[in-house]
Amino acid sequence: MCNQEKQEAATVLIVDDDYEVLKALGTILQGAGYRVLQSREGGDATEIFRTEHEAIGAVIMDWKMPGLDGNEWVRTMLGIDPDAQIIFCTAYEIPDNIRQQLESQVVGFVDKPIDQPLLLNLVRRAVGGDAAH
Repeated sequence: MCNQEKQEAATVLIVDDDYEVLKALGTILQGAGYRVLQSREGGDATEIFRTEHEAIGAVIMDWKMPGLDGNEWVRTMLGIDPDAQIIFCTAYEIPDNIRQQLESQVVGFVDKPIDQPLLLNLVRRAVGGDAAH
């Protein structure tokens, strides 16, 4: 039960330039009991992560955003916090060679439209919960 309470109180940073996706992800995660921070811009998200990374249990990020791609953003986030728990949520095809490189650095990938059970399992895994339930 204590682990359940911890994961429900975890903070998730959502980064997506599409307002509707940002809103939908926020609704899903808040409904599951998570505290949600949101950003529609990579630079703003970087600043949020820089100041709040110790409290952030997971980061959900769109792969492709204006002025910033996922590969760059992973390097930036891991430079701030080598233990950052990153989940990509994207409508874009991530090339297999890049996906394979990233697999050891990120928690996982969720395609749009959003597979809600998969997303919640990845977030639980990222914040230290049991993704098998």
